[in-house]
Amino acid sequence: MGSVLVTGGAGFIGSHLVERLVKKGYKVIVVDNLLRGKIENLSNVIDEIEFVRCSITDYNRIKELVKTSDIVFHLAAVSRVIPSIENPELCFEYNCRGTEIIARLCSKYNKKLIFASSREVYGTAKYLPVDEQHPLNPENPYGASKVFGEKIIEAYARCYGLEYVILRLANVYGPRDFGRVIPIFINNAIKNEDLIVYGGDQILDFIFIDDVIDAFIRAIDVNGNYILNIGSGKGTTILELAKLIIKILRSKSKIVIHKRREGEIERFVANISKAREVLKWTPKMKLEKWLLKINP
Repeated sequence: MGSVLVTGGAGFIGSHLVERLVKKGYKVIVVDNLLRGKIENLSNVIDEIEFVRCSITDYNRIKELVKTSDIVFHLAAVSRVIPSIENPELCFEYNCRGTEIIARLCSKYNKKLIFASSREVYGTAKYLPVDEQHPLNPENPYGASKVFGEKIIEAYARCYGLEYVILRLANVYGPRDFGRVIPIFINNAIKNEDLIVYGGDQILDFIFIDDVIDAFIRAIDVNGNYILNIGSGKGTTILELAKLIIKILRSKSKIVIHKRREGEIERFVANISKAREVLKWTPKMKLEKWLLKINP
């Protein structure tokens, strides 16, 4: 098997991807600055990979790593909406400048690039489910930075022949995640603490981590350049999510409604028909089924 570079490989999604790649026999190099990623996320495979702690904006170090790899999975990013609003400079440094460096080097050394984008590029949906032709209308710096990343990759493909697959991920959940709505609700429900819901009627599409990793792996063998939605294809409101978690965990938590926060989208459900066709991929895990496996 070939050599694979995973940026952001110590993060929630990245670490699961690294484990799968190692299992499939790839030689894996992980780059992570550990601002949000955790080295313990890689504890199951740390002796089987090469780990490099550095920023993706460190051009000279990244250049050498890209040169020695066959495929680059680019996941490193400021990866949440609220932190991008609080610190847009950091968001654009990593998500825009960092992605341009990765795209430039992959173009220069003729490496396939698989890029983790986000449903945030669409903003609040004009129609549901959202297909890949939906207008891009990001509502926060994070979404805007992902639009930039996609466009620079597309431009380098036209100018320099860059080969790519862009996966627009819905709301990913599963083991090792933290600081997002599902792990926050679960932790509070286990402790019988209030579940704070901002708005409540927002509709989101939640997709399990293993299904997401399946899509990344299948993207390796895709011929041609594609942008694909990766989601469950099912919408769940934040209020429904809170009630479901309380019910399944038999929690005594109360739901407290606060005003919706600025910059957060109101509704998104992915149309995943293109991913089904191109990747021969279908999500398997249902949110309720996974929640039933949690033992508080």
